[in-house]
Amino acid sequence: MKFLKRALVASIAALALAIGPAVSAEAASAKFDVTKLSADNVVVSDWNCKKTNVYMKHRKSGVDSWNVSTEVRGKHGLATWANYGTYGSATKDRVQVCPSIYGLGKYTLGPSEISAYGYSTSNGWGEVEEPDYTKGSFYVRGKTYASLSSKRSGSTVTLTSSTKVYNPERYGKVNYNPKVKFQVKSGSKWKTLKTVTAKKGKATYKVKSKSKKTYRVTFGQVSWATGATSKSVKR
Repeated sequence: MKFLKRALVASIAALALAIGPAVSAEAASAKFDVTKLSADNVVVSDWNCKKTNVYMKHRKSGVDSWNVSTEVRGKHGLATWANYGTYGSATKDRVQVCPSIYGLGKYTLGPSEISAYGYSTSNGWGEVEEPDYTKGSFYVRGKTYASLSSKRSGSTVTLTSSTKVYNPERYGKVNYNPKVKFQVKSGSKWKTLKTVTAKKGKATYKVKSKSKKTYRVTFGQVSWATGATSKSVKR
């Protein structure tokens, strides 16, 4: 890579000498800035590595040839690099992340390394070789699972939820303890009866009802796990 950079700079300098007196690199007007980094979120339901798209926006002036390499970091460190450039994609790269190694949760994008070169007859040749500290992020979440069982004793209905999440670092589903919402169907809508924090993947709620009603449990997503809703039960 260094050899290619030097060769490019040398060729630009030679072109400048052939055309006329060159201005120093410091006086040249080559500019390049990363303005935005983002990526598609990932959901994991097995231990295999996953691919996702990473997007980069930038602004530049006085640049003919350029390359940007962006760090992609997970919970356990540097996972991979996203690369963009004149001779590849200028705005999108498809990278592979391995949650079984680098974990679930928030992944950060950036900083980036910029290599940009340009020449103009008015300003001569110039280069930008420096880090850019623009940051972005995306989320890698484990897929979650929710189920609901019920039993009746007189007018008391006992509802018990079971919740799990796929953990790629443990290569399987494990007990998950979200804040579970026990809900009852009221007309065409669902009404929350109680929110209970699960323990060891279980949560229980008792409701008084003489007539049969339809129930379910649901919970929302967090930075490292998706949300889920159980199938409904009638009791």
